Amino acid sequence: MYDQSPQFGLTNTQMPGLPTVLDQINPIYYYQIADFLKLKGGRLASVNGIELYDTVRIDPGTLTTKDFVFFQNPVGAQQALFIAGTQYTKQEIDVHPHVSNGGQLAQGYEALIWCIGVQFHILQSNDATLQTTGNALNLTLDPGLLSTQTTASFIRMSNLMRAFQEGTFFRLFVNQTDFESGPGWRFPSGPYGISGQNALTFNVTAGAAVGSGDGFVNNGFGFAYQMPVMRHIPPLTKFGVRMSVQNPFVVDAGCTVRVVVTLGGIGIQPVTG
Repeated sequence: MYDQSPQFGLTNTQMPGLPTVLDQINPIYYYQIADFLKLKGGRLASVNGIELYDTVRIDPGTLTTKDFVFFQNPVGAQQALFIAGTQYTKQEIDVHPHVSNGGQLAQGYEALIWCIGVQFHILQSNDATLQTTGNALNLTLDPGLLSTQTTASFIRMSNLMRAFQEGTFFRLFVNQTDFESGPGWRFPSGPYGISGQNALTFNVTAGAAVGSGDGFVNNGFGFAYQMPVMRHIPPLTKFGVRMSVQNPFVVDAGCTVRVVVTLGGIGIQPVTG
């Protein structure tokens, strides 16, 4: 997206080069990346694209005005459903494996972060059944069939998305310093998640409306928020994103939502061999 306009080999022009890993990087970051690599010894084998992520599972009920801090509980740690407080053990599907105890990147791992995104995983129809025990607590067990849906299965997904966008506030911090902050709408989900879609059918039989539907909505339109200056997260340095619920709205019975925060950029990791 940041690559220069194509060149077609006409007079006084040049043939285009092959695509590179820098094509998707904002050019204003080039010098900061170069200085970072030089400081770290310049070994490209230790550099990787990184998307740090962490997840909180929202269960049905009324959200209270409290905080949740992302990137504090690593794989293997206990975490609670946001409303009921039921405990489960976090897995790699929940949080990036480079996150360690104490809200830090593990020894030997660090990152330059240039974008932050917030995903609200909201579906139009409830799952038929959910996991009730184990580490997958509150995740999908049986997604269900359209043929077995009732009108009670449907969620006003756009209204619920707006409630999350305007009722939650996010703040990135490293050590004691706060950086980017704003309501949920300020940090679109970027290229991740699934695109918006809605499909409904209704039939009236013997005076009763019987329907089926499927759909989902995104927080934003595919572009993550880019920081004016990349944020450096050194190893063993406390960092996180604090989510504050400031409007205690209701997540209706049967509805489950996952809130995922992502921090994208480049990472440094130990290399053996």
